[in-house]
Amino acid sequence: MNNVNKAVRLPVWKTLLVLIGFPIISYLLSLILLQRDLFSFTGWDFFSVFWILITIWYIIQIKIITYILSSEGYTLEAIGYRLDVNHSKKMIGGYLLCSLLLLITIEISLQSGPIDPSRLSDFANLTPTNLRQRIIFILMGLFAGLSEEMVYRGFAINSLMGYRINKWLSIILASIPFVFQHGLKAIPQFSWFFSMGLFFGFLFILTKKLTIGIIVHWLIILSAVVAILSTLN
Repeated sequence: MNNVNKAVRLPVWKTLLVLIGFPIISYLLSLILLQRDLFSFTGWDFFSVFWILITIWYIIQIKIITYILSSEGYTLEAIGYRLDVNHSKKMIGGYLLCSLLLLITIEISLQSGPIDPSRLSDFANLTPTNLRQRIIFILMGLFAGLSEEMVYRGFAINSLMGYRINKWLSIILASIPFVFQHGLKAIPQFSWFFSMGLFFGFLFILTKKLTIGIIVHWLIILSAVVAILSTLN
């Protein structure tokens, strides 16, 4: 069979709304990175506010695809997310518990020695550098893993296959908007994000569900939190 799950057949415009519209909005949001003084009035550092905005956008993406599927008589189960509310709470609770333990470990480790400022500059755009940023980044990671797997694996691949596109070609096609979901980083890091899109796509096809991909996605995101430890002398 060509389909991972029961065929998801949506109007073409709804699929394009997600696969073209979402990356465009994400790219436009990433342009805020070029205006680092934009949130100075909040009294918070730039990245804390920026990551909060990105978190909100991830939540909106989940809401939109849920609505689109519902409008056509589908649920998230149709795109491979088969966990009920209780199991979803357990999975999310597991992520938050692991994140809390990781956060405690990092904070203790950072007390053991000074940070090398020269190394910190190398990571300034890659990893949260203070406790507030780390907490916000972890929350962003929670919704990023859920949203990107639901949108660019479950929704995208199943929708494309619903138009009788081969599953392997669907993985490739779904990986392209996934790249541009990452905004300004899309072009300079195209090969990395495209490879990740293919990896998660293959994982989705092989497992026929989103759960494993979401967990792996979370682990990759959390690795950025740990990177701060490499700045210790």
